[in-house]
Amino acid sequence: MFSPLTKKRFRAFTRIKRAWYSLVGLAVIYVFCQVASFFLSVEPVPASDLENYRTPVIERLYDVRTARFSVDSQGKIFGYEGPVDVRNAIMSKAKVDEAFEILKGEFDIEKTQAEGHVRYFLKSKAAPAVTLVGYPPEEVSYPFAPCKEHLFGLDHGGRDVFALVVRGMAIALNFGVLLAFSGMFIGLVFGAVEGYFGGKTDILCQRFTEIWSAIPFLYVMIFIGSTIGRSFAILLACYAIFNWIAVSYYVRAEFLRLRVRTFVEAAKCQGFSSARIIFGHILPNALTPLITLFPFLLMGAIGSLAVLDFLGFGLPPMTPSCGELLRQAQADPSSWWLIFFPAMALFVVMLLTVLVGEGLRDAFDPRQKSKLQ
Repeated sequence: MFSPLTKKRFRAFTRIKRAWYSLVGLAVIYVFCQVASFFLSVEPVPASDLENYRTPVIERLYDVRTARFSVDSQGKIFGYEGPVDVRNAIMSKAKVDEAFEILKGEFDIEKTQAEGHVRYFLKSKAAPAVTLVGYPPEEVSYPFAPCKEHLFGLDHGGRDVFALVVRGMAIALNFGVLLAFSGMFIGLVFGAVEGYFGGKTDILCQRFTEIWSAIPFLYVMIFIGSTIGRSFAILLACYAIFNWIAVSYYVRAEFLRLRVRTFVEAAKCQGFSSARIIFGHILPNALTPLITLFPFLLMGAIGSLAVLDFLGFGLPPMTPSCGELLRQAQADPSSWWLIFFPAMALFVVMLLTVLVGEGLRDAFDPRQKSKLQ
């Protein structure tokens, strides 16, 4: 079923452990997200379900008994700060020293000489009295921090963040796979036509590709979103018509290289049609850059969807998305769970995809490994 060269490349890929394990991990994540998205609910959690986490607010009030005042050269007290009973005890005596005889059992008395007066500071020897004041529990508000029933917390709409991340990654992976395949197909057609026919056809297609690549994609998305609306299909179609350009360059280069090979000339001599030569003879030998490019297209599609959702130009509102959660976290930076879990999900998926792409590139690279001595 598979050629010996394909089997050899597959064995070379499996020997690259980090790439092979990354592919297995990526497949497990994809299957888990697709299956779990059918069972996880993203409906808002009623506030009544979180009543157990409403605890009264206890405030500790400390009664710190200190006093400070000054006595001028004539024995007059001024600048008093402190408890009223201590002030009354001091003022009830004709002399300050007589009052200190009463207060020294309760206070440590410090005296500081200043110009024209003496500054006194009284510090209680006993520990401050503590009074506990209770307030009724606060109302449940969203976003809600991680708890026993919701380990990833809740977002601003009261939806479980774990369910949002899982369903958001399921949508992102589906979007990435479809976008990568559609971009590869369109780029393959354009690149094959340019590279195989060459001449004026190649020049016209190249000029069209350059003009098309100069169109600002984000402005197009804003215009279409404001006029037609936002949906998964519209976003996929709009992105696909811009995502093929890089692929066409690789395919064109491969077809330009392969069209002058002997087996192509032999096929032309036998009278084969251009379509048969392109898809039956050249394309199987030009798949190496497409296969190695696919994981990076997938990673770029997932990241682009997250960025568009973060900016508000992606999927419709309330659609589960890691980018939407990050946009909520921007409005409330203290809600760390809205940043950490979506960011980690994107990081893990993109890291695995990059490792798979590097493994495919090393396994399908026809050049022999060499090093300078």
